[in-house]
Amino acid sequence: MCQERPLTTPRIFWFWLPLGAMWLLMAVEQPMVASVIARLAEPESNLAIFGVAFSLALIVESPIIMLLTAGTALAKSRDAYTRLLHFTHILAAMLTGIHVLIGLTPLFDVIVGRLIGVPPGILEPSRTTFLLMVPWTAAIAYRRLWEGLLIRFRRTKVIPFTTMARLVTGGGVLAMGLLTNRFYGSDLAAVALSVGVIVAAVTAYCFSRPVVRKQLPLSSSGDEPLTWAGLLRFYVPLALTPLINFAGRPVLLFGLARAVEPLASLAVWPVIMGALFFTRSLALSFQEVVVALIDEKGSYDRLRRFTYGLGAVLTGCVILIVVRPVAHVLYQDILGLSAELLAFAIVPTMILSVVPGLETMISWRHGLLVHAKHTGRITSAVMLNLVVMVTVMLGLCTVLPHVMGTIIAAISLTAAVVAQWSYLSWTSQDMGRESELIPRAVSVPAETKRLLGGRGEVYRP
Repeated sequence: MCQERPLTTPRIFWFWLPLGAMWLLMAVEQPMVASVIARLAEPESNLAIFGVAFSLALIVESPIIMLLTAGTALAKSRDAYTRLLHFTHILAAMLTGIHVLIGLTPLFDVIVGRLIGVPPGILEPSRTTFLLMVPWTAAIAYRRLWEGLLIRFRRTKVIPFTTMARLVTGGGVLAMGLLTNRFYGSDLAAVALSVGVIVAAVTAYCFSRPVVRKQLPLSSSGDEPLTWAGLLRFYVPLALTPLINFAGRPVLLFGLARAVEPLASLAVWPVIMGALFFTRSLALSFQEVVVALIDEKGSYDRLRRFTYGLGAVLTGCVILIVVRPVAHVLYQDILGLSAELLAFAIVPTMILSVVPGLETMISWRHGLLVHAKHTGRITSAVMLNLVVMVTVMLGLCTVLPHVMGTIIAAISLTAAVVAQWSYLSWTSQDMGRESELIPRAVSVPAETKRLLGGRGEVYRP
Protein backbone atom coordinates (compact mmCIF):
# COMPACT_ATOMS: atom_id res chain seq x y z
CA MET A 1 0.00 0.00 0.00
CA CYS A 2 2.12 2.84 -1.31
CA GLN A 3 1.85 6.40 0.01
CA GLU A 4 2.52 9.52 -2.06
CA ARG A 5 4.25 11.60 0.58
CA PRO A 6 7.86 10.59 1.25
CA LEU A 7 8.59 8.47 4.29
CA THR A 8 10.30 10.43 7.07
CA THR A 9 12.24 9.35 10.15
CA PRO A 10 9.58 10.67 12.59
CA ARG A 11 6.90 8.66 10.76
CA ILE A 12 9.03 5.52 11.00
CA PHE A 13 9.57 6.11 14.73
CA TRP A 14 5.90 6.67 15.56
CA PHE A 15 4.93 3.68 13.43
CA TRP A 16 7.45 1.43 15.18
CA LEU A 17 6.94 2.66 18.76
CA PRO A 18 3.58 0.90 19.38
CA LEU A 19 5.02 -2.37 18.07
CA GLY A 20 7.99 -2.07 20.40
CA ALA A 21 5.58 -1.28 23.24
CA MET A 22 3.60 -4.43 22.43
CA TRP A 23 6.72 -6.58 22.82
CA LEU A 24 7.66 -4.85 26.08
CA LEU A 25 4.17 -5.35 27.50
CA MET A 26 4.33 -9.07 26.65
CA ALA A 27 7.60 -9.27 28.58
CA VAL A 28 5.68 -8.31 31.74
CA GLU A 29 3.44 -11.39 31.61
CA GLN A 30 5.89 -14.11 32.66
CA PRO A 31 7.25 -12.30 35.76
CA MET A 32 3.65 -11.51 36.76
CA VAL A 33 2.63 -15.18 36.49
CA ALA A 34 5.73 -16.42 38.32
CA SER A 35 5.23 -13.94 41.18
CA VAL A 36 1.68 -15.22 41.79
CA ILE A 37 2.68 -18.90 41.64
CA ALA A 38 5.45 -18.15 44.14
CA ARG A 39 2.86 -16.81 46.62
CA LEU A 40 0.59 -19.86 46.52
CA ALA A 41 0.99 -23.35 48.04
CA GLU A 42 3.98 -25.49 47.03
CA PRO A 43 5.59 -22.76 44.91
CA GLU A 44 8.69 -24.71 43.87
CA SER A 45 6.83 -27.69 42.40
CA ASN A 46 4.14 -25.51 40.81
CA LEU A 47 6.75 -23.30 39.14
CA ALA A 48 8.36 -26.45 37.73
CA ILE A 49 4.99 -27.84 36.56
CA PHE A 50 4.07 -24.59 34.84
CA GLY A 51 7.52 -24.32 33.26
CA VAL A 52 7.18 -27.78 31.68
CA ALA A 53 3.61 -27.21 30.41
CA PHE A 54 4.35 -23.72 29.11
CA SER A 55 7.51 -24.80 27.27
CA LEU A 56 5.65 -27.64 25.53
CA ALA A 57 2.76 -25.29 24.64
CA LEU A 58 5.26 -22.87 23.08
CA ILE A 59 6.64 -25.61 20.83
CA VAL A 60 3.13 -26.60 19.68
CA GLU A 61 2.31 -22.94 19.07
CA SER A 62 5.51 -22.04 17.20
CA PRO A 63 4.24 -22.60 13.61
CA ILE A 64 1.65 -19.82 14.01
CA ILE A 65 4.03 -17.15 15.31
CA MET A 66 4.83 -15.85 11.82
CA LEU A 67 1.17 -15.17 10.98
CA LEU A 68 1.93 -11.62 12.12
CA THR A 69 4.46 -11.28 9.31
CA ALA A 70 2.19 -13.04 6.82
CA GLY A 71 -0.70 -10.72 7.60
CA THR A 72 1.53 -7.66 7.29
CA ALA A 73 3.05 -8.77 3.99
CA LEU A 74 0.15 -10.48 2.18
CA ALA A 75 -3.17 -9.03 3.40
CA LYS A 76 -3.31 -6.50 0.56
CA SER A 77 -6.86 -7.26 -0.61
CA ARG A 78 -10.07 -8.89 0.54
CA ASP A 79 -9.29 -12.00 -1.54
CA ALA A 80 -5.82 -12.34 0.00
CA TYR A 81 -7.17 -11.75 3.50
CA THR A 82 -9.85 -14.40 3.02
CA ARG A 83 -7.22 -16.90 1.89
CA LEU A 84 -5.07 -16.06 4.93
CA LEU A 85 -8.07 -16.41 7.24
CA HIS A 86 -8.89 -19.85 5.83
CA PHE A 87 -5.25 -20.83 6.24
CA THR A 88 -5.38 -19.65 9.87
CA HIS A 89 -8.53 -21.75 10.47
CA ILE A 90 -6.73 -24.85 9.18
CA LEU A 91 -3.48 -24.21 11.03
CA ALA A 92 -5.23 -23.38 14.31
CA ALA A 93 -7.40 -26.51 14.10
CA MET A 94 -4.44 -28.77 13.29
CA LEU A 95 -2.23 -27.45 16.08
CA THR A 96 -5.08 -27.49 18.62
CA GLY A 97 -5.69 -31.12 17.64
CA ILE A 98 -2.01 -31.88 18.20
CA HIS A 99 -2.17 -30.14 21.59
CA VAL A 100 -5.16 -32.26 22.65
CA LEU A 101 -3.61 -35.44 21.21
CA ILE A 102 -0.41 -34.94 23.21
CA GLY A 103 -2.29 -34.08 26.39
CA LEU A 104 -4.76 -36.98 26.32
CA THR A 105 -2.55 -39.83 25.10
CA PRO A 106 0.67 -41.58 26.16
CA LEU A 107 2.53 -39.15 23.87
CA PHE A 108 2.72 -36.80 26.85
CA ASP A 109 4.47 -39.48 28.92
CA VAL A 110 6.94 -40.13 26.10
CA ILE A 111 7.75 -36.47 25.44
CA VAL A 112 7.72 -35.10 28.98
CA GLY A 113 8.62 -38.19 30.98
CA ARG A 114 11.18 -39.97 28.79
CA LEU A 115 12.61 -37.32 26.43
CA ILE A 116 12.61 -34.33 28.78
CA GLY A 117 13.09 -36.44 31.91
CA VAL A 118 10.60 -34.72 34.18
CA PRO A 119 10.38 -36.32 37.67
CA PRO A 120 7.36 -38.67 38.04
CA GLY A 121 5.88 -36.55 40.82
CA ILE A 122 5.12 -33.61 38.53
CA LEU A 123 4.32 -35.54 35.33
CA GLU A 124 0.54 -35.81 35.74
CA PRO A 125 0.09 -32.31 37.21
CA SER A 126 2.00 -31.01 34.17
CA ARG A 127 -0.46 -32.82 31.90
CA THR A 128 -3.41 -31.10 33.61
CA THR A 129 -1.79 -27.68 33.29
CA PHE A 130 -0.94 -28.37 29.64
CA LEU A 131 -4.56 -29.33 28.85
CA LEU A 132 -5.84 -26.13 30.48
CA MET A 133 -3.85 -24.27 27.80
CA VAL A 134 -5.71 -25.86 24.86
CA PRO A 135 -7.16 -22.47 23.67
CA TRP A 136 -3.67 -20.94 23.67
CA THR A 137 -2.54 -21.71 20.11
CA ALA A 138 -5.75 -20.88 18.22
CA ALA A 139 -6.30 -17.60 20.08
CA ILE A 140 -2.75 -16.44 19.37
CA ALA A 141 -3.04 -17.48 15.71
CA TYR A 142 -6.07 -15.27 15.07
CA ARG A 143 -4.68 -12.39 17.12
CA ARG A 144 -1.43 -12.34 15.15
CA LEU A 145 -3.23 -12.47 11.80
CA TRP A 146 -5.47 -9.54 12.72
CA GLU A 147 -2.56 -7.59 14.18
CA GLY A 148 -0.67 -8.14 10.92
CA LEU A 149 -3.66 -6.71 9.04
CA LEU A 150 -3.67 -3.68 11.35
CA ILE A 151 0.05 -3.13 10.74
CA ARG A 152 -0.49 -3.43 6.99
CA PHE A 153 -3.05 -0.62 7.08
CA ARG A 154 -1.11 1.68 9.42
CA ARG A 155 -3.18 1.05 12.54
CA THR A 156 -0.23 0.27 14.84
CA LYS A 157 -1.42 2.68 17.53
CA VAL A 158 -4.18 0.28 18.61
CA ILE A 159 -2.01 -2.84 18.76
CA PRO A 160 -0.66 -2.31 22.32
CA PHE A 161 -4.28 -2.30 23.52
CA THR A 162 -4.62 -5.97 22.51
CA THR A 163 -1.66 -6.82 24.75
CA MET A 164 -3.00 -4.61 27.54
CA ALA A 165 -6.34 -6.43 27.33
CA ARG A 166 -4.46 -9.72 27.65
CA LEU A 167 -2.47 -8.53 30.68
CA VAL A 168 -5.44 -6.95 32.48
CA THR A 169 -7.65 -10.03 31.97
CA GLY A 170 -4.93 -12.51 32.90
CA GLY A 171 -3.93 -10.35 35.86
CA GLY A 172 -7.54 -10.31 37.03
CA VAL A 173 -7.74 -14.11 36.95
CA LEU A 174 -4.44 -14.37 38.83
CA ALA A 175 -5.61 -11.85 41.44
CA MET A 176 -8.86 -13.76 42.03
CA GLY A 177 -6.93 -17.00 42.44
CA LEU A 178 -4.49 -15.35 44.81
CA LEU A 179 -7.30 -13.94 46.96
CA THR A 180 -9.30 -17.17 47.14
CA ASN A 181 -6.21 -19.39 47.49
CA ARG A 182 -8.17 -22.44 46.28
CA PHE A 183 -6.23 -23.40 43.16
CA TYR A 184 -2.85 -24.86 42.35
CA GLY A 185 -0.55 -22.12 41.12
CA SER A 186 0.31 -23.90 37.86
CA ASP A 187 -3.35 -24.50 36.95
CA LEU A 188 -4.29 -20.93 37.85
CA ALA A 189 -1.50 -19.62 35.60
CA ALA A 190 -2.64 -21.79 32.69
CA VAL A 191 -6.24 -20.54 33.00
CA ALA A 192 -5.06 -16.93 33.27
CA LEU A 193 -2.94 -17.23 30.13
CA SER A 194 -5.72 -18.95 28.18
CA VAL A 195 -8.36 -16.39 29.14
CA GLY A 196 -5.90 -13.56 28.45
CA VAL A 197 -5.06 -14.67 24.90
CA ILE A 198 -8.74 -15.22 24.08
CA VAL A 199 -9.60 -11.66 25.18
CA ALA A 200 -6.60 -10.33 23.20
CA ALA A 201 -7.83 -12.15 20.08
CA VAL A 202 -11.34 -10.72 20.49
CA THR A 203 -9.85 -7.23 20.96
CA ALA A 204 -7.73 -7.58 17.82
CA TYR A 205 -10.80 -8.79 15.91
CA CYS A 206 -12.81 -5.74 16.98
CA PHE A 207 -10.02 -3.37 15.92
CA SER A 208 -9.59 -5.14 12.56
CA ARG A 209 -13.28 -5.14 11.55
CA PRO A 210 -13.32 -1.51 10.32
CA VAL A 211 -10.21 -2.23 8.23
CA VAL A 212 -11.84 -5.27 6.61
CA ARG A 213 -15.10 -3.42 5.91
CA LYS A 214 -13.75 -0.05 4.76
CA GLN A 215 -10.07 -0.25 3.77
CA LEU A 216 -9.47 -3.65 2.18
CA PRO A 217 -9.85 -3.43 -1.61
CA LEU A 218 -11.55 -6.35 -3.34
CA SER A 219 -8.33 -7.11 -5.23
CA SER A 220 -4.82 -5.69 -5.24
CA SER A 221 -3.93 -4.11 -8.57
CA GLY A 222 -0.59 -5.14 -10.01
CA ASP A 223 -0.18 -8.20 -7.78
CA GLU A 224 -0.85 -11.80 -8.65
CA PRO A 225 -3.71 -13.43 -6.71
CA LEU A 226 -2.61 -15.21 -3.54
CA THR A 227 -2.88 -18.91 -4.31
CA TRP A 228 -2.59 -21.80 -1.88
CA ALA A 229 0.70 -22.84 -3.51
CA GLY A 230 2.09 -19.31 -3.24
CA LEU A 231 0.97 -18.98 0.37
CA LEU A 232 2.61 -22.26 1.35
CA ARG A 233 5.86 -21.34 -0.45
CA PHE A 234 5.88 -18.08 1.47
CA TYR A 235 4.83 -19.36 4.90
CA VAL A 236 6.36 -22.80 5.41
CA PRO A 237 9.96 -21.49 5.61
CA LEU A 238 8.81 -18.81 8.06
CA ALA A 239 7.00 -21.39 10.21
CA LEU A 240 10.21 -23.40 10.54
CA THR A 241 12.25 -20.53 11.96
CA PRO A 242 10.68 -20.47 15.47
CA LEU A 243 11.08 -24.25 15.72
CA ILE A 244 14.77 -23.96 14.89
CA ASN A 245 15.17 -21.11 17.39
CA PHE A 246 13.58 -23.20 20.14
CA ALA A 247 16.04 -26.00 19.36
CA GLY A 248 18.92 -23.68 20.24
CA ARG A 249 17.85 -23.22 23.86
CA PRO A 250 18.86 -26.72 25.10
CA VAL A 251 22.23 -26.31 23.37
CA LEU A 252 23.16 -23.36 25.56
CA LEU A 253 21.94 -25.14 28.68
CA PHE A 254 24.10 -28.14 27.72
CA GLY A 255 27.19 -25.95 27.67
CA LEU A 256 26.30 -24.14 30.88
CA ALA A 257 25.83 -27.42 32.73
CA ARG A 258 29.24 -28.76 31.65
CA ALA A 259 31.45 -25.71 32.11
CA VAL A 260 33.09 -24.27 35.22
CA GLU A 261 30.68 -23.33 38.05
CA PRO A 262 27.62 -24.98 36.46
CA LEU A 263 25.14 -24.05 39.19
CA ALA A 264 26.16 -20.39 39.16
CA SER A 265 26.06 -20.34 35.35
CA LEU A 266 22.59 -21.91 35.19
CA ALA A 267 21.36 -19.41 37.80
CA VAL A 268 22.84 -16.31 36.15
CA TRP A 269 22.11 -17.08 32.47
CA PRO A 270 18.30 -16.68 32.63
CA VAL A 271 18.76 -13.36 34.42
CA ILE A 272 21.14 -12.11 31.70
CA MET A 273 18.70 -13.23 29.00
CA GLY A 274 15.86 -11.50 30.84
CA ALA A 275 17.78 -8.24 30.97
CA LEU A 276 18.73 -8.58 27.30
CA PHE A 277 15.20 -9.49 26.21
CA PHE A 278 13.91 -5.93 26.36
CA THR A 279 16.45 -4.59 23.85
CA ARG A 280 16.25 -7.71 21.68
CA SER A 281 12.46 -7.50 21.53
CA LEU A 282 12.64 -3.89 20.35
CA ALA A 283 15.00 -5.06 17.59
CA LEU A 284 12.74 -7.95 16.55
CA SER A 285 9.67 -5.69 16.41
CA PHE A 286 11.31 -3.69 13.61
CA GLN A 287 10.81 -6.48 11.05
CA GLU A 288 7.09 -5.73 10.60
CA VAL A 289 7.91 -2.02 10.22
CA VAL A 290 10.11 -2.82 7.22
CA VAL A 291 7.52 -5.16 5.69
CA ALA A 292 4.74 -2.58 6.04
CA LEU A 293 6.62 0.56 4.95
CA ILE A 294 9.13 -0.63 2.35
CA ASP A 295 6.78 0.18 -0.56
CA GLU A 296 6.53 3.85 0.34
CA LYS A 297 8.29 6.61 -1.57
CA GLY A 298 11.92 7.00 -0.49
CA SER A 299 11.53 4.21 2.07
CA TYR A 300 14.68 2.17 1.37
CA ASP A 301 17.28 4.73 2.46
CA ARG A 302 15.16 6.09 5.31
CA LEU A 303 14.50 2.65 6.77
CA ARG A 304 18.13 1.64 6.38
CA ARG A 305 19.34 4.74 8.24
CA PHE A 306 16.73 4.20 10.95
CA THR A 307 17.97 0.60 11.28
CA TYR A 308 21.52 1.75 11.96
CA GLY A 309 20.36 4.37 14.45
CA LEU A 310 18.07 2.00 16.35
CA GLY A 311 20.74 -0.71 16.43
CA ALA A 312 23.32 1.70 17.83
CA VAL A 313 20.92 2.93 20.54
CA LEU A 314 19.98 -0.62 21.62
CA THR A 315 23.62 -1.72 21.76
CA GLY A 316 24.42 1.40 23.78
CA CYS A 317 21.67 0.51 26.26
CA VAL A 318 23.21 -2.93 26.86
CA ILE A 319 26.70 -1.46 27.27
CA LEU A 320 25.21 0.89 29.86
CA ILE A 321 24.12 -2.15 31.90
CA VAL A 322 27.72 -3.13 32.67
CA VAL A 323 28.52 0.26 34.20
CA ARG A 324 28.90 -0.45 37.90
CA PRO A 325 25.99 1.60 39.41
CA VAL A 326 23.55 0.47 36.71
CA ALA A 327 24.64 -3.16 36.98
CA HIS A 328 24.10 -3.14 40.73
CA VAL A 329 20.64 -1.59 40.43
CA LEU A 330 19.46 -3.87 37.60
CA TYR A 331 21.04 -7.20 38.47
CA GLN A 332 21.01 -6.98 42.27
CA ASP A 333 18.21 -4.62 43.34
CA ILE A 334 15.69 -5.43 40.58
CA LEU A 335 16.53 -8.93 39.34
CA GLY A 336 17.75 -10.26 42.68
CA LEU A 337 21.27 -11.54 41.97
CA SER A 338 23.62 -11.81 44.91
CA ALA A 339 26.91 -9.90 44.94
CA GLU A 340 28.76 -13.16 44.19
CA LEU A 341 26.60 -13.97 41.17
CA LEU A 342 26.77 -10.39 39.87
CA ALA A 343 30.45 -10.92 39.07
CA PHE A 344 29.48 -13.77 36.72
CA ALA A 345 27.05 -11.53 34.78
CA ILE A 346 29.19 -8.53 33.81
CA VAL A 347 31.54 -10.01 31.19
CA PRO A 348 28.85 -12.07 29.39
CA THR A 349 26.63 -8.98 29.21
CA MET A 350 29.48 -7.02 27.63
CA ILE A 351 30.06 -9.78 25.07
CA LEU A 352 26.34 -9.84 24.24
CA SER A 353 26.07 -6.07 23.89
CA VAL A 354 26.40 -6.27 20.08
CA VAL A 355 23.48 -8.71 19.76
CA PRO A 356 20.57 -6.20 19.84
CA GLY A 357 22.27 -4.04 17.21
CA LEU A 358 22.90 -7.04 14.96
CA GLU A 359 19.34 -8.28 15.43
CA THR A 360 18.03 -4.88 14.36
CA MET A 361 19.98 -5.24 11.12
CA ILE A 362 18.74 -8.83 10.80
CA SER A 363 15.16 -7.53 11.10
CA TRP A 364 15.95 -5.08 8.28
CA ARG A 365 17.20 -7.91 6.07
CA HIS A 366 14.26 -10.15 7.03
CA GLY A 367 11.86 -7.39 6.04
CA LEU A 368 13.47 -7.08 2.60
CA LEU A 369 13.35 -10.84 2.06
CA VAL A 370 9.72 -11.06 3.17
CA HIS A 371 8.85 -8.21 0.80
CA ALA A 372 10.56 -10.08 -2.05
CA LYS A 373 8.96 -13.39 -0.91
CA HIS A 374 12.39 -15.04 -0.53
CA THR A 375 11.51 -16.49 2.87
CA GLY A 376 13.57 -19.64 2.34
CA ARG A 377 16.73 -17.57 2.89
CA ILE A 378 15.46 -16.59 6.33
CA THR A 379 15.16 -20.27 7.29
CA SER A 380 18.67 -20.95 5.96
CA ALA A 381 20.06 -18.08 8.04
CA VAL A 382 18.36 -19.34 11.22
CA MET A 383 19.68 -22.85 10.56
CA LEU A 384 23.18 -21.40 10.16
CA ASN A 385 22.70 -19.62 13.47
CA LEU A 386 21.96 -22.95 15.18
CA VAL A 387 24.88 -24.76 13.54
CA VAL A 388 27.37 -22.04 14.53
CA MET A 389 26.00 -21.95 18.08
CA VAL A 390 26.39 -25.71 18.51
CA THR A 391 29.85 -25.76 16.92
CA VAL A 392 31.24 -22.85 18.93
CA MET A 393 29.70 -24.08 22.19
CA LEU A 394 31.11 -27.61 21.86
CA GLY A 395 34.46 -26.31 20.64
CA LEU A 396 34.91 -23.84 23.49
CA CYS A 397 33.81 -26.37 26.11
CA THR A 398 36.57 -28.65 24.82
CA VAL A 399 39.34 -26.09 24.25
CA LEU A 400 38.61 -23.83 27.22
CA PRO A 401 37.49 -26.16 30.02
CA HIS A 402 38.32 -23.62 32.76
CA VAL A 403 36.24 -20.73 31.37
CA MET A 404 32.97 -19.75 33.03
CA GLY A 405 29.90 -21.25 31.35
CA THR A 406 28.11 -17.91 30.95
CA ILE A 407 31.09 -16.54 29.01
CA ILE A 408 31.12 -19.56 26.68
CA ALA A 409 27.36 -19.27 26.16
CA ALA A 410 27.65 -15.53 25.46
CA ILE A 411 30.41 -16.07 22.89
CA SER A 412 28.44 -18.87 21.23
CA LEU A 413 25.24 -16.84 20.98
CA THR A 414 27.08 -13.77 19.70
CA ALA A 415 28.98 -15.81 17.10
CA ALA A 416 25.71 -17.37 15.94
CA VAL A 417 24.03 -13.98 15.51
CA VAL A 418 27.09 -12.60 13.66
CA ALA A 419 26.98 -15.59 11.29
CA GLN A 420 23.24 -15.12 10.69
CA TRP A 421 23.68 -11.41 9.97
CA SER A 422 26.66 -12.04 7.67
CA TYR A 423 24.74 -14.64 5.65
CA LEU A 424 21.71 -12.38 5.28
CA SER A 425 23.87 -9.41 4.29
CA TRP A 426 25.60 -11.50 1.65
CA THR A 427 22.48 -13.11 0.18
CA SER A 428 20.35 -9.96 0.19
CA GLN A 429 22.94 -7.33 -0.71
CA ASP A 430 21.25 -6.62 -4.06
CA MET A 431 17.71 -7.07 -2.79
CA GLY A 432 16.97 -3.35 -2.99
CA ARG A 433 17.68 -3.18 -6.72
CA GLU A 434 16.17 -6.59 -7.49
CA SER A 435 12.90 -5.45 -5.90
CA GLU A 436 13.24 -2.00 -7.51
CA LEU A 437 13.26 -0.32 -4.11
CA ILE A 438 16.32 1.72 -5.14
CA PRO A 439 17.03 3.00 -8.64
CA ARG A 440 19.14 1.04 -11.11
CA ALA A 441 22.13 2.48 -12.88
CA VAL A 442 21.68 2.53 -16.67
CA SER A 443 24.17 3.39 -19.40
CA VAL A 444 23.60 6.50 -21.54
CA PRO A 445 24.83 7.47 -25.03
CA ALA A 446 28.16 9.28 -25.43
CA GLU A 447 26.52 12.60 -26.30
CA THR A 448 24.34 12.47 -23.21
CA LYS A 449 27.41 11.48 -21.20
CA ARG A 450 29.16 14.68 -22.38
CA LEU A 451 26.15 16.79 -21.37
CA LEU A 452 26.14 15.10 -17.96
CA GLY A 453 29.75 16.18 -17.36
CA GLY A 454 31.38 12.83 -18.11
CA ARG A 455 29.11 10.54 -16.10
CA GLY A 456 28.51 7.33 -18.00
CA GLU A 457 25.46 6.21 -16.04
CA VAL A 458 22.43 7.74 -14.42
CA TYR A 459 19.85 6.29 -12.05
CA ARG A 460 16.42 5.39 -13.25
CA PRO A 461 13.79 7.11 -11.11
